[in-house]
Parts: sequence; structure tokens; C-alpha cells
Amino acid sequence: MKKTKIMTAAVVLCMAAAMFAGCSSEPTSGESAVATRIEGGQTQIAIENSEADTSMDNEYGFTYNGYKVYPGMQSSEALAILGDDYDQREDASCAGQGVDVAYMYQGFTLGAYRDNGVELIEVIQVDDSIIDCGGIHVGDSLKAAKEILGTPTTEYDFGVAYKGTKTQLEILTDGVDTIIGIVYRVNK
Repeated sequence: MKKTKIMTAAVVLCMAAAMFAGCSSEPTSGESAVATRIEGGQTQIAIENSEADTSMDNEYGFTYNGYKVYPGMQSSEALAILGDDYDQREDASCAGQGVDVAYMYQGFTLGAYRDNGVELIEVIQVDDSIIDCGGIHVGDSLKAAKEILGTPTTEYDFGVAYKGTKTQLEILTDGVDTIIGIVYRVNK
């Protein structure tokens, strides 16, 4: 009995030491959340995960729960991050090869292409003002987006585009200055 109490005490002390070993002035990893009150009294929560994949940090992608979903990644990986609360639509591709697949979530849609058993995300379109896209939202002014993102690669009558190495970001407008859609796509 005495041996059991000593072992239990030792385990508890080891656990406590392990907890305190993580306390230091060095940056730590994990998740942090920031809640922001937005128009209409809704609360927007942005979750950042410092352990998220950083291989595409300089590319344009959609951040969800601290994980980046970007054009070019496998659909199975994106769906694991985003969850299964979506409607799915499949059509034969317009090129006559493979299948085009749409995963429609509330506020955004993933467009994917399936061929030879591999399905990749080709486009992500955001249509809801509550979704934060790197500080810009549907409904914001194009001028405000340019202040955040800088000079676009291309400007046209109904929006602008920012081109990365593998991906691009398109900001669609009403032809004046209001953002009506935010689209991430694979560079072609």
C-alpha cells in the first residue's frame, strides 16, 4: 500500500513538473482565439493555430480554424479541415475528362476536379461577409482591400487579381468599389 502511494505521488510530481517545464518566456505553440463583434451583433471568431502547415504561407489560401486551405491541395485534406457540413454536386468536366465536384459550405464553395482517383481543389469562392479573408470581407470596399493587400497584379472593370507562385486571389466587385466575392484559384 505504501509503495502504491509513493508511485502515485511520483507520477503526480512528474506531471506537475512537465506542466511547469512548458512555462518560459519563449514563444509557445498552440491555438489562440480572438472574438470580434461585427455588424448586426454577431460575433466573429478567428482561431490561429501556430502549428499549422506553413508550406504554402506565401501563397493565397483560405484560413479556417487556423488551418490554411488552398487551391492545389487534395480535397480529402481540405474536407478533413472544414468538416462534413456541406452539400455536394458532381458534373462531368467541360473538357470531357474526369469529374468536376463542388462542396458548398455556408458562405463559401470549394471547386474540385477529380481524375484518375485524385481530387484536387481548383477554386475556393467566398460569398459571405462574416468570413474573414486575411482582413478583407465581402461587402468591404476595394480601396480598403488594396490598402491591406497592396498593388494588385491585374486590375479589370469588375475587380482585381493578386498572383502568387502557385495560386492567385481575385477580388470581385460590383463594378464600382464594393466587394461581392473573394476567389482563390490555382494559377494556370
